[in-house]
Amino acid sequence: MALARLEPLVLKPRQARSSPQERWIAALFTLALFSALVWILNMVFGNPFGDLDWDSFTKAFRAFLERAPFGRQIEAVVLVLAPVAHLWYLRRASKYEHLRLDAVGIRYESPLPKSLRPLRPDWSLQWSQVREIRIVVHKVMFHPNLALLEIDAGPVKKKLQALYWSGDAEGKTAEPETWRERFFQGFHPAREREGILGKIEQSPLVRYAREAGVKIDSGGAPGTASGVGLENHPHAIAAMGLVLVLVCYAFVDIGLNEETYAVEPPLVLFALAGAIAVLSGMLWLASVGVSRKTTLVVSLMLGVAVGVALHPGVLRLNEATDTEGLRTYEYRLTAYVAFSPLDSNLPVLEFSKDEDYWRQFKLGTTYQFELRKGGLGFYQVNMQPVHAKVREYFWGRK
Repeated sequence: MALARLEPLVLKPRQARSSPQERWIAALFTLALFSALVWILNMVFGNPFGDLDWDSFTKAFRAFLERAPFGRQIEAVVLVLAPVAHLWYLRRASKYEHLRLDAVGIRYESPLPKSLRPLRPDWSLQWSQVREIRIVVHKVMFHPNLALLEIDAGPVKKKLQALYWSGDAEGKTAEPETWRERFFQGFHPAREREGILGKIEQSPLVRYAREAGVKIDSGGAPGTASGVGLENHPHAIAAMGLVLVLVCYAFVDIGLNEETYAVEPPLVLFALAGAIAVLSGMLWLASVGVSRKTTLVVSLMLGVAVGVALHPGVLRLNEATDTEGLRTYEYRLTAYVAFSPLDSNLPVLEFSKDEDYWRQFKLGTTYQFELRKGGLGFYQVNMQPVHAKVREYFWGRK
């Protein structure tokens, strides 16, 4: 008799609200990031289109299609289409994706058009078929968007995002999240898991299913953790800031530095330095009362960031301690990706990424490279002249 009193309910995807100031900040940040990427690409690869006239553009594009492998062309198409397809899906989901609940059961309506519906089909279940609904919230490095509802209907199993659905007519959230909540989602200590479970318990879908007589399994009482989380501790925030600085430095300097290793980079030393950074980070954060989970996660991120940043950093240090500067040396092409030095004290140079360019030369051809041996004792090669000639070759410049 209880089922007969249930009113039909239509749930839509939850849409987070943001203030105009937040949207402007996001737009400016995106513009700045895109401008920085364009600037870095221009510094590394130069302007392959010359004065950007139509003839130069078509000539460069035709050269790319002729010389680029088919797999590389597919990758370029996917990179362009994937963001467009994602935005298209989000737009359709906000309009056409529904979860319809009534006294009989639950019905999911896919946002995809009929031609693509097999990729994400509609489905429906009667409440009498559903044995239980399990709430799944990951205990380690969880994120609210990863919380799931597993619907057990015997041989049929369905999964839904627990906090994805809203009973509001427009799918709006009850309260807009602050920037602090959005930035630190996924780094909350274990005690915050209780808050997520509470939100799921009070979500429209779970409350409706419970009223329909379906058993709800929350997976037991959530545990608690000692210490404070990332968003509440200045030392943890400082550690994350250091991680971001190191990662940004690594990517920017890798793009800007025209010099690279003429020998195998000391990856073992990078890994060792990263391990030392992990241990130092754990000792640091644990000593100031940061929770164990946050300490472990942030320390691991710090170790990875240190290891990555050392790759370009060691090149800069070797350059800074060099007293002789770049010197020109003669090399002979002994394979289509390898040059052997005329001086046996110098390292062999290999350029596996530019094999198509080097194949225009005959084996035995001599070539000059600029190398330096810095204070750290290893050679690094200046790739700026090489990159310039490779660009001229690929874009048809003589």
